[in-house]
Amino acid sequence: MRIIRIAAAMAVASIATAAIAGNAYTGAPRTYLYNPDVEVCFNDTSQYKKEGPYTIGFSNAGLGDSWRVVMQHSVMTAAAEHRDQIDKLIITDAGHDDAKQVADIQDLISRGVDLLIVSANTQQALDPAVTRAMKRGIPVVMMDRRIASDNFVTFVTASDAMMGRLFAQWIVEKLDGEGNVVMLAGQAGSSPSENREKPAREVFAQYPGINILETVYSDWSPVKGKQVMQGMIAKYGEEIDAVWSAHGLQTPGSVEAFLEAGWSPSDIPPHTTADVNGPLQMAIEHGIPMLEVGYPPAMGGISVGVALDVLAGAPVPCIYEINAQIAVSEGHNTPSIQTDLRLSDLVVPNGAPDMLVTGGMGQDYDPTTYTVDYPK
Repeated sequence: MRIIRIAAAMAVASIATAAIAGNAYTGAPRTYLYNPDVEVCFNDTSQYKKEGPYTIGFSNAGLGDSWRVVMQHSVMTAAAEHRDQIDKLIITDAGHDDAKQVADIQDLISRGVDLLIVSANTQQALDPAVTRAMKRGIPVVMMDRRIASDNFVTFVTASDAMMGRLFAQWIVEKLDGEGNVVMLAGQAGSSPSENREKPAREVFAQYPGINILETVYSDWSPVKGKQVMQGMIAKYGEEIDAVWSAHGLQTPGSVEAFLEAGWSPSDIPPHTTADVNGPLQMAIEHGIPMLEVGYPPAMGGISVGVALDVLAGAPVPCIYEINAQIAVSEGHNTPSIQTDLRLSDLVVPNGAPDMLVTGGMGQDYDPTTYTVDYPK
């Protein structure tokens, strides 16, 4: 019964993409189905059961990129849809400042929230604040970015480890086990970046012919991604055989750096990406080998549903992984990465480059004009 509950809830995150892509995967998360453990870790939340309606606090690390904007809008939409259960949703924005987010969490606690949803700016700095909330009996649902310890009820995410490994294995197989890779990571200290980098390095380490030239950080920004890749191109030039990118936010900057450095589109090395429309457009236009593994911002709305499960006293998995789409450029499946989904299935050809194709907000959604009447 518990497994049915999880599979049904997790499948929600794939619906947004299914509306765009007829080949989209809509089953239970593959990370759950292929989990080799006999049992999946669950947490008993009966101690947090209480009558509603509830006051829920959402401490957001910041709105520094389009992914995070869509994710917050997903939270707001879900709260509006559950108005009968949620009396108030209080949202704070830390501006990607650890000290501000610690203060935000303390303020939310003082305002008497029944539950906290937290997307941590960095996992070490926010650990004490989240731990204090848990010790005071306030359940915490981590979402997207976790803390270093396990002092929370559940962590709503897509699989960072799967992304890191699939990205790396695909690159290995595209290069036939021989070549030089630049790792274009996200934000130093953020759990999504670190939890993708480490599994990727473990994959690369199994192939002596693969050399990691450098790991550079983009802060999830196409502008900084371009800047750091310009530096890598100036330093290594044609020695670069592939770019392992931790997400799609910085991938357009990398591609632009190669184009502006005078590289022929046919010579731009394989790249990895996630969620963002622009890299898909560029890959199709220029014929760049590219692998997309989704990390849907729709997890924001999923976290609200999970929060209500916790306050209802229902058992929840320790790690609540939602579904992710896997797609490649036409003709670029590899022995380990076999998928029917192509970038052309996911891309919105005339859509904005910074559009999130896995946002779950519908094709008429515009983040610049979006409003919703959620309980405040």
